[in-house]
Amino acid sequence: MEPVDVENLVHSSSTPGEFWSRLAQMLAGSWGFSSLFVIQRTQKEIRLLGKSDSARIENVPQEVQRAVAQGPVDKSSRTSLGDGVWVTMPIRIPGTEGGYLLGLTDQESEGDESRMGLTAEMAVSAFQATAHAKKQAASHARLTEVLDVGMLVSEAPHFDEAAIRLCNEVSHQTGAMRVSLGWKRNERIKLVATNHGGRIRNDTELAGSLSRAMEEALLNNTEVGCPPLSEDVISQQHKTHSESQGNSHLLSMPLRNGSEVVGVLTIEHPNEDGVVAQDQIDALRVILDLIAPHLDELHRRSGWIGARWWRSCRRAVRGLLGYRHTGWKLAGALLLIVLVVACLVQVTHKVKAPFILKAQSSAVLTAPFGGYIERVHKKVGEKVKEGDLLVELDQRELLLQRAELISQNDRERSDARRYEAEGKLADMRLAQLAAEQAESKLRIVDHRLSRTEIRAPFDAVIVEGDLEERLASPTQAGEVLLRVVEISDTYADLQVDERDIHFLDAGMGGKLAFTSRPDERFEVSVQKFEPVAQVEESGTTFRVRVIVDGESQEWWRPGMTGTCKINAERRSLAWVWLHRTWQYLRLKLWF
Repeated sequence: MEPVDVENLVHSSSTPGEFWSRLAQMLAGSWGFSSLFVIQRTQKEIRLLGKSDSARIENVPQEVQRAVAQGPVDKSSRTSLGDGVWVTMPIRIPGTEGGYLLGLTDQESEGDESRMGLTAEMAVSAFQATAHAKKQAASHARLTEVLDVGMLVSEAPHFDEAAIRLCNEVSHQTGAMRVSLGWKRNERIKLVATNHGGRIRNDTELAGSLSRAMEEALLNNTEVGCPPLSEDVISQQHKTHSESQGNSHLLSMPLRNGSEVVGVLTIEHPNEDGVVAQDQIDALRVILDLIAPHLDELHRRSGWIGARWWRSCRRAVRGLLGYRHTGWKLAGALLLIVLVVACLVQVTHKVKAPFILKAQSSAVLTAPFGGYIERVHKKVGEKVKEGDLLVELDQRELLLQRAELISQNDRERSDARRYEAEGKLADMRLAQLAAEQAESKLRIVDHRLSRTEIRAPFDAVIVEGDLEERLASPTQAGEVLLRVVEISDTYADLQVDERDIHFLDAGMGGKLAFTSRPDERFEVSVQKFEPVAQVEESGTTFRVRVIVDGESQEWWRPGMTGTCKINAERRSLAWVWLHRTWQYLRLKLWF
């Protein structure tokens, strides 16, 4: 796309709608886009300014439409879909909040699409300037010069060539004897090009004087001249340089990429030629505002890789220390403060583990012999004292056996006395043995009778054995009837993860809380460990016994669960938060 094409477009378009559509068609044809849209975004709506002939808004994929609708586009992006590559490129539209080009191309690489954006911006600026020039015909020639300079500079592939072209074109249009371009480096200005061409030597007196004058414009952040353009602007270095060059007329203009000054252009005229006219200054300002971003981008890509990397780092640091994106920077500063505090502040590392409350003493009460349950005196959950009657077994069969054995014993004793009187010593002895056997059986029956009453072995609570529904039902010898536990002497059985077991030692203190009453805390101490781990579906754990330092509570029951935290050692907050992650990474990455 040649400058003459842009010029024809600008002058042949009578309305903004026609201009935007023709601009889209020309850009699409010059850069190989099958469809191209020119879109303007405002705070309230998204407007379609123009499109190429083949472009249809309904053909834009939903993904691209959502990306456009989500927010303003501040940099170029490429989205590869099945029908090609959709390119979104921001452009500046003077007098508005800006807009962007949305186009479909089959080119995978970016190519010179940045030049297309620059061309579009210059065309827009030229069109708006031309519209204004219809009211002010005298400015038409200057605006054409703006377009020519911008196009010539944008066609340069390298920064040095673009800088020389800028100096030559400005010198040609203004009739200056010398036009010099300086670029900002470490908050200083380095001379990079003049309209005379050739190698620039920054160690000469002339180069030093020019650099100081340019730095004066950099500090003022506005145009500085000699004679002065304004009484409020400091121009001492310009005056000094002018005197050293025979009282030449001097004008320095900053180049801005956004709000940042990236370079300074200095124009020198002989004394007899007079000062630069205001309309020329306005035209030059438009030129520099248009080409400064492109020059800055070329400068970023110039030099060896180390220089480019260093410039990128410096821009990142400037962005970090600048006034923009205050919210993100404040969040980053707060995060940094939190990390520093977390690394310095020492806290007690607490090993967390679930626990089950268990009793030190428990007893299983079984049926002493086969029989029947006659009466149940206590229920599950009731507290009992040592010696309290819990269950009675049926005694009737045993009482009958006892009566029969007593009768048998008396009968055998009587027979033994009778045989002794008759002198039948052998029969007497047999009768005595039978009586002794009956007495032995009687003692067994008495013992069983004494065991028909099952009593509490100690102060405890019944935790197992609901016998009310088993009244008069038979029991087997050794069958479990009741289970009682002592509630005054309990301990917590912890299941400590194998990753935390090495933090614990006997005697360490901590606190536990029950699931049923999480608001209450109880002091505990580590008593002992089980040396063998338990492998379960949830992981490998070690059982650790902790004892409660205070008295047991009335509402405690064996089997209750909760969480226990043991005070291990003092560590930094960062270590407490991240040590599990660090262990995981070391294990997975093996370092």
